[in-house]
Amino acid sequence: MEERIYDLEDRVQDLELEVADLRKRLEETKKPAPRDNRTWWVLVPIVAIICGTIMSIVS
Repeated sequence: MEERIYDLEDRVQDLELEVADLRKRLEETKKPAPRDNRTWWVLVPIVAIICGTIMSIVS
């Protein structure tokens, strides 16, 4: 009987660890992904160069 109780306690501990791990994963998935603003700063000079080229061709 005691052996069965020890087995059940071990299972309960394993399940508690698994629940804690799942909660941690859930919190990580709920976090919003960090936005990468660097791509916008790359596009600004490219657009400026293209506009400058078009302006020089037109004038």
